[in-house]
Amino acid sequence: MNSRLQEIRERQKLRRQLLAQQLGAESADSIGAVLNSKDELKEIEETREICRASYDSLTLPSKRKAQVEGEDTEEAVEAQKDEVEVQQPEESNPYEEVYKDSSTFLKGTQSLNPHNDYCQHFVDTGHRPQNFIRDVGLADRFEEYPKLRELIRLKDELIASTNIPPMYLQADPEHFDLHDLKSEFDVILLEPPLEEYYRESGISHTERFWTWDDIMRLEIEEISAQRSFVFLWCGSGEGLDLGRMCLRKWGFRRCEDICWIKTNKNNPGKTKAMDPKAVFQRTKEHCLMGIKGTVRRSTDGDFIHANVDIDLIITEEPEMGNVEKPVEIFHIIEHFCLGRRRLHLFGRDSTIRPGWLTVGPTLTNTNFNPEAYASHFSLPDSHLSGCTEEVERLRPKSPPAKLKSDRGGGPPRGGRGGPNVGRGGDRGRERNRPSFRGDRGGFRGRGGSHRGFQPR
Repeated sequence: MNSRLQEIRERQKLRRQLLAQQLGAESADSIGAVLNSKDELKEIEETREICRASYDSLTLPSKRKAQVEGEDTEEAVEAQKDEVEVQQPEESNPYEEVYKDSSTFLKGTQSLNPHNDYCQHFVDTGHRPQNFIRDVGLADRFEEYPKLRELIRLKDELIASTNIPPMYLQADPEHFDLHDLKSEFDVILLEPPLEEYYRESGISHTERFWTWDDIMRLEIEEISAQRSFVFLWCGSGEGLDLGRMCLRKWGFRRCEDICWIKTNKNNPGKTKAMDPKAVFQRTKEHCLMGIKGTVRRSTDGDFIHANVDIDLIITEEPEMGNVEKPVEIFHIIEHFCLGRRRLHLFGRDSTIRPGWLTVGPTLTNTNFNPEAYASHFSLPDSHLSGCTEEVERLRPKSPPAKLKSDRGGGPPRGGRGGPNVGRGGDRGRERNRPSFRGDRGGFRGRGGSHRGFQPR
């Protein structure tokens, strides 16, 4: 029993040393001073004395009784061991360490790694749980996946070689007629200045923001191609429902929901102005994706390359007053859709990029010419970027569709007793007809005639 107590005390001593190192205390004895105030220390000391007194009053009489009566049986020894193991945590002063944050909780007895309770860590430090997700950047995301890394590199080279020069038009979509663009588009990205962004970013309300009624009045259906996609940034509140209504009004079906998760590594604990309509702290935004026309992954490889990217973007939250969206949304769109006619509504000078026509009220210049823009797509299928053999070999593909004969649509199969017996025979098919039972009383017994079908 003495060796067992010694082992427990050694473990407790080591645990206190690890906690002292984790908290930056000078020694294990000064942990209480780091965690508690003088009043708390006094209260802990009083509680400790009470625990010791109660422990002594419980354990000493039982030991004396055992010595007097000579209880040296194996059961008595085991009972004393259990009693010591139960009472030992009280002897180690459980009230001495009053934990203030999650940094003092350890995975194991001998571990220096803090417990991975990211929610509690957010409460203690302000670091959001998404701050600890590794390899979220475009540069190092596919380091462990060489095939995908090579595919992304090849697609980026192909996109850069087939992009048209950047074009931009300073115009307010509220008053500008989208028919004046004189073109249909394969991809339309909308980034409307919602009121939600103004509430969260602290921008003064002197700037014009759009309501969902204003957005729904946009004639997106008039400038979208027969098969096309729309990407609509809708915030994280009421826009999740109203954005879907806009897609339906424009003739699109919602097919995906791209989520932007915002980290706060640079400013932990500091959040933008709380949205009065929100129940929780909002650390994400949504971009709804809609599809128009019939586009299948297995047959329309000339227009889409599916499963190249994921529907998640993890980047640092912009500074207060900044409503910029992550540039990764452009990479996702360009990797997915091979159509070269791309329109960005509500764009800014910072979002002008090759391969896109940017239209927005805050642009400072204009170089758009409808005839020059249309000249880039005058040849048949020139609105598609095409695909190389290497990209086609590396990209993820859907399994080929099964033929009807592969699904069991061939000649009828017979049952055990031949072609006319069992599920696959003629008798089985006759039995499935509505007139199987015939008139009431069609079956007259085991040996009688059957009105439902002709006897064999």
